[in-house]
Order: sequence, then structure tokens, then C-alpha cells
Amino acid sequence: MKKILLSIILFSSVCMSAQTVIVDEKFEDENEPVTFQYLPNSKKFVVYKGFGITMTLSYIVTNAMSFDVDGKKTILFDKEKLVSPTFSVTENTYKAYDATKFSMKANYKFFQNNTSHIVSHDALDNLNTSYFGRYDYDNVLCAVTSRWPNLPFDASFNDTYDFGFTNQKQKDKIDFEKDDIYLETVEIKTNARKRIKLDKPDLSLLKGDSFAEQDPKTSFNCKLNGNENFDIITKSVSSDFQTTIIYKTTYDFQGKKIKELPLTLKLKDNFFVTSDNSGGPKDFNTTPANPGNPFTTVTVTLGTLSVNHYFEDRKSGDIYVFGIFSEKATKEIGGGANPKGFYVFKFDKDGKKLWESLNKIESKDFFERIHQTSLLQVNLLEYKNDLIFTLSVNSFTEFSNSAIVNKETGTISKINFIEYNNNTSNLKSKAFVNNSYVSDDFKNKVFSQMTFVAMIANPTLLNYVKGVSKEGKKLYYDTVFSDQGIWLVQTDNKESYKVLLFKD
Repeated sequence: MKKILLSIILFSSVCMSAQTVIVDEKFEDENEPVTFQYLPNSKKFVVYKGFGITMTLSYIVTNAMSFDVDGKKTILFDKEKLVSPTFSVTENTYKAYDATKFSMKANYKFFQNNTSHIVSHDALDNLNTSYFGRYDYDNVLCAVTSRWPNLPFDASFNDTYDFGFTNQKQKDKIDFEKDDIYLETVEIKTNARKRIKLDKPDLSLLKGDSFAEQDPKTSFNCKLNGNENFDIITKSVSSDFQTTIIYKTTYDFQGKKIKELPLTLKLKDNFFVTSDNSGGPKDFNTTPANPGNPFTTVTVTLGTLSVNHYFEDRKSGDIYVFGIFSEKATKEIGGGANPKGFYVFKFDKDGKKLWESLNKIESKDFFERIHQTSLLQVNLLEYKNDLIFTLSVNSFTEFSNSAIVNKETGTISKINFIEYNNNTSNLKSKAFVNNSYVSDDFKNKVFSQMTFVAMIANPTLLNYVKGVSKEGKKLYYDTVFSDQGIWLVQTDNKESYKVLLFKD
């Protein structure tokens, strides 16, 4: 009996040390949690609070607080009226719409060191910031084509400027193949705006008879490197789909090229295919309803930028390129394919390849019925001292495959496959955590796809979720992967919420 009690005590101690309750709060009237953000450099979790705007899907954010790994709270701002507050990549500045006089042409507020700076709506007018992408909950830089209301701002600003691009006519729509490209800078403190013509990347490296055909036009992405410089990213795919090159060209804020870095990936017996990996924008094509087909259909086309994506280590500068491959070559970029596996290539900061890792994906033959690569959601996330590769599908069935990738060697451990169901009746028009995935194993609980992956990766997190009572209010879960572990958000979207950190 003593041995059993001792085992229980030891098990409880392990569980307690492996998880930390960061936040456990009740909702307040006109002051409920509306969204969250993880800051990877500061290693802090931010919760924004406010209230809903009547007759809209938007929120007014009135205050925000950050929590460190021990649960220590810091007030970031209070008694404000903001929409879509978002931190910069430096994590020293955040930007929001000023909602004190909210209108379609609201000004912007930038906060730095407890001081706010107003940037007028006109100063940022016709400024295409979308090329800089947007960071998701797991700090993956996602390519976007446009901004939607109540979403985080694009990752286009640092502590001094907000950036964007225009063409030679000073318009925000840019034809990469035909137009000149101008970098536009708006100084946060003065609203002063400048434009600088850039030397475009060489199109002969991207287009020609030796390259694969694609439907969407050749384009580019950008990555802002803090207060130092920015990268323009372009990609090419060979006509045999066995070679792809990422061109990472670094510029200073005066438009001068600093460095050109090609990252070359080759497959011998397999073929590169696109996926919804956030590396490139999606081209949506809508077919209207007609008498013969009363349903409106939407198809998604992916271009060369979606052939892969990369994760850049913040400490070492090492670059991890990831994507999926097929055993047969597709006819064109974005065309149909039956994916069979995934790859991760590691390069050092100077572009030298350190290792490559090619791996089959277990999927119970579900891939045999998936012909649109845009249905394959692919990620590579930082997870403690390793990376975790995930592939999720929401089509005729819903499932996720995950594998832990060793950063030093590329070896794979803990490959897993999990099925679940998408029940959109769980979605709400407005909610702190909004998702729709469920499993018969978890009564009255609703998850994001990445939370299922988190439960695969971390048994302690899985045991915690299983241990939460199945009775009473419906609970919603979301997660953030980080180098500290997995942050779990739990809420009933009505009365209370928790944030926990699972380190082991």
C-alpha cells in the first residue's frame, strides 16, 4: 500500500512539474478575452481583452497583459480602444487601429516604451504590406494576399518604420514580371513617407523552358529581419520537378542589396509538389452557381512559392526547408498529385546544406483520394529542442500526421497519425477560441487541428485534457508550440479561461 501511495505521489509530482497554470480567470462584462499571441523572443504569452462591436464580427480591445513561463503578469496597456493590436517582429512595438473615433479611415496607433504614436490613415494609404506576410499562433510566417477586418496586421513594421511596396505608378497592385518595384517606408514618429526603387531579382533564374509551368504569375514574398534589413524570397522549380531553388535576397532599408543566398534542394527518385504550407499565397477561383449546378464552387490554386516553406532558427540562423513529395511528377505547379512523404533540408546561415531528411507519411491510404495539394496543410514548428512536422487534412476525412524532427541530425521520432471529425456546428460568430474539430474520445470538447497534434506530441497534455470533466459546459482548446513546450488555451467561451504551459 505504501508503495502504491509513493507511486501516486511521485506521478503527481512529475505532472505538477511538467505543467504550469499560467492564467486562470473569469470573464468580465465588457472585458472578456478576445484573442492571444505568443512572443517567441520574449518568451511571453499575451492575452488581449475587450468587448464585441454590435452587429459586426469585430472586437474593441481595451487592455492587454503578458505572462512569462512562471505566470508573472505584466500590464501592456489599459483603458484603450483599439482594433487588431499586433506586435512587431522585434516585440518592442505593437500596432493597432485607433478606435476612439473608429471609421473606415481610422488612424493607426503604434506603442513603444509606454508611449503611443499616431500614424494617419493617409500616410499608409495604397501601401501594399501583404508581401511581408502575417505570423500565426505558432509564429509561422504565412503568405497572404490581402488584409481582412479583425485579423492581426501584416508583419511589415519594426521599431522605426512601417513598410510596403508599390509599382512605378505608385499603386499597390504589383505585376512582378512587368512592373518596377518600389519599397515604401513610413516613419512611425513623424509620418514621413519615402519610396525607393529596388533592383528586382533576376527573372531568368525563375522562368524559362527549363522551369515547370505554373498558372499563377511569378511572385515574391518578404521577411522583415527586425530593425536591420529585409529579405525578398523567390523560388524556382525545374521542369522535371526534381530540383527547386529558394533565392533569399537581403536588402537594407535604402534598397541596396546586401546578400544573395540560393538554397538548392534536389530529389533523386521523388518529385516536389505544392501544399498549403504558408510559403505562398492562395489563388481563389470561384465558379458561380447555374441551373445545371446550383452550388457555388471555390477552387484554390497554388504557385511556385507554395512548393515549400522554411523555418529560420532565431539563435543560430540555420534554415530548415520543408514540404511534401510525390512518387510521380505532376504536369504543372499546383497540379494534382498523390503525396507520399515529406522532407526537411537543413542549411546553415551561409546556405551550406547540412543534412536532408526524406520520410514516408502514414495515412491509411487516405492520400490516394486526395488530388488537390491545396487541401494538405503542412507545418514545421519549433518544439523545445526539436522541430515537429505536421500534415493535416480537412476534406472527405479529417486527420493529422506528425513527426518529431531532431534539429541536429534530421532523424525522425514519434511518427503518429490521428483521425477526428469536423463539426462546424461548434463554430461561433465571435469567440475567444473558435474551432470545430471533435473526437468520440473526448465528450463535450472541441479542438483545433494543432491541439490534436499537441496531444500526440505531449502525453502529459493528453492526460490533462482527458482528466478534465466531460460533464457541464462545452470546452474549446487551442495550442501554441514553442521552444519552451506547448501552451494550451482552454475556455468555455462564456465564463472562464485557462492558459497552461506543458514543458515535458
